[in-house]
Amino acid sequence: MNKFDDVAIFNFTGVYESEDFYRSIDNPRFIECKDISGTDCFCDDDGERTIRNIIEGEKVPIRGIHFIDNGNYHYMSHIFTSMIEEPFDLIYFDNHPDMKPSMFGDILSCGSWVKKVIETNVNVRNVIAVGINKELFDEIDDAVRKKVTLVSICDSVSGTENDIHKSFDYDNINVGDGTKNFDNTMNRIMGGLSYELPVYISVDKDVLSPDQLKTNWDQGTMLADTLLEIIKRLVGSKKVLGIDICGEVSTDTDCDYDLEIQKNNSFNKRILTELS
Repeated sequence: MNKFDDVAIFNFTGVYESEDFYRSIDNPRFIECKDISGTDCFCDDDGERTIRNIIEGEKVPIRGIHFIDNGNYHYMSHIFTSMIEEPFDLIYFDNHPDMKPSMFGDILSCGSWVKKVIETNVNVRNVIAVGINKELFDEIDDAVRKKVTLVSICDSVSGTENDIHKSFDYDNINVGDGTKNFDNTMNRIMGGLSYELPVYISVDKDVLSPDQLKTNWDQGTMLADTLLEIIKRLVGSKKVLGIDICGEVSTDTDCDYDLEIQKNNSFNKRILTELS
């Protein structure tokens, strides 16, 4: 149903210079963003205007796969979804709700972008949040929270928390032994989406357990193979307008940086292999 042959790499921190997942595809758009001020965690008006001008100038289409650096830049999902000109559903994968008020007035931030989509995007119909920490979700104001369908992933692979933390075989992705629970999770996701509307998919890799790969934010419990299988099934059953991926490791993350670069690179490569 979907083919994504347009790949855009938004290089805010320089992390993608250490990865090569995009080098094996034809004509990836490598968009240098390191010199754009006012964009780290928060995106001020000048920064947002510059980003939008770059997207327009580079003719980056919504319909594609957008890699948007680490989780500090997840607000890029708001920018992309604001460009959609038809009714759609938003599904996002994250360990955090990203629905808190901005700390500085109305400035767009990585922690407020979903709230801004809900409050300002006239075309969004349903918002499905997958993998969010329930305690963090419960802290969100009721007026915003009630507009989001939360889907837990704890039982998508097994019924126990400990069983979720399994190692990830980057060459053999499957959903493990929890087929019934995985199908239940997919049913809850599909049940929250409109039957007739397309979807936009946003992924923050901090939804994954840290033993899968490391990001620069605290992380959830999802298996990488589960996340990829959910995305593949969505792409196979719905019209997908676009996909963005954030959650790269950063140099200030407490980890073996070179190893985590390799893990993140392998995950990104799998995304392209499966979807483009």
